[in-house]
This record gives sequence, C-alpha cells and structure tokens, in this order.
Amino acid sequence: MKREVKKRLSWIIFAGILIVGALLAYNFYLVTNLNDDDNSRENRTEPFYTSVEIGYEEKKLPAAGETLEVRNYLVTYDENGHFVSEVVSGPNAGARAEWDGTMYREFNPEGDETNSQETSSGAVAPHPFLSRATNEQIRKWLDDGTLGTGEGDVNIIGRTAQAFVKTESAEAVPAEWVEKYPSIFDEDENEEAVTYYVDVNERILLAAESRNNGNLFHSIRMTSFEAL
Repeated sequence: MKREVKKRLSWIIFAGILIVGALLAYNFYLVTNLNDDDNSRENRTEPFYTSVEIGYEEKKLPAAGETLEVRNYLVTYDENGHFVSEVVSGPNAGARAEWDGTMYREFNPEGDETNSQETSSGAVAPHPFLSRATNEQIRKWLDDGTLGTGEGDVNIIGRTAQAFVKTESAEAVPAEWVEKYPSIFDEDENEEAVTYYVDVNERILLAAESRNNGNLFHSIRMTSFEAL
C-alpha cells in the first residue's frame, strides 16, 4: 500500500502538480491533466506564482457525504516560487504543506511531519488551482475559444473576472464517482458543468465552481491576493 501511494505521488510531482485537495468534478479534472507535449512539460518546470500571498476557500463534497466541507487556505510564495500553505479554518485547521524547491513536506495540525517527497521534475503547486499547468490550460482555452460560454463579469477580490461555463456529457463522469458520490452523480442522468472565473487583465484563474445536475459539488475561490 505504501509503495502504491509513493508511486502515485511521484507521478503527480512529475506532472508538475501536487494535489492537497481532491479535484473531483470532470471539467476541473481535465484542466489539471494536460497532454504531455514538449511545451507543457517545459512550462511546468517553473512556478506560476512568486512573491505573493494568496488566500483561497475550497468547498467540496466528502465521499458518501451530502454536506460540503469548507476549508480556507493561506499560501505564501517567496521570490523563487517556493511556498508554505496552511489550512487556516475548517476541517484539519493548522495542517500545512511546504515546498523549498527540493523537498515537499506535509504536517498535521500538531506540527508532526506526515509525508515528505523529494522533487526533481518541475515546479510543485500546493493545489492544481494555483499551478502553472492549470492557468496555462485556461489561457489556451481562452485563445482557441473552447473555454465555454461567456456568462458576463463578476468582481472577485477586487478584480474583474469573466465567467465561462464549460459542460461535458454524462458519459464523461467516471464510474467511481457515481459509486462514491450517490447524492451528486447517478448512472444515467449526469449533466456536468463547471464555471471558470478568469481575471480579464492578467488572465489567471480566480475561482471555479463545479456542478452536476445543478448541484454544487466542488468550488475554489481566491479570497485575497497580496504582493510581497
């Protein structure tokens, strides 16, 4: 079992994304699993954010649950893109993760190290929402007109964000999600959609909300963005 977990973690790091919270909606899964062409591999070697402190809120449905769990995170990046990420409220408050460019480590709320992994194949992000791979895929979809249907502008953390709704067919929903999340997914009538909120000036992802049959399943939204 330990060998399988380590192998999976190593693959995620190789892809340039280290997942702290699960991304369970199909469209959001797509945005964090890019084709491994030469350009995407090269881009993943560099952090997307540097010298900034970002707060974000994540809501997601736990396995076999019917009530969304809410966590708030604060991520501090230094000038090299290395980070410390902490759960500041919600389940597991006080837990943190950090990356110094060489080692990725996780700590429980008591401060005990629970996981560590050497990294050598690209930049690590505390969440796919903040990764270079995710943001560059969003920009690619913007450029080729496939991000989704425009739904107007909204204000997020004092920035103007344009909303885009991207949909997928019922067949796109993995069978394991139907089994694990019966309150959201079923075997036949899944209508999967995600709304992406993109800063109109810097073209970075500020928020995303995933729904199935109109039910909110998973959302992430920046709550602060401060240059250091």
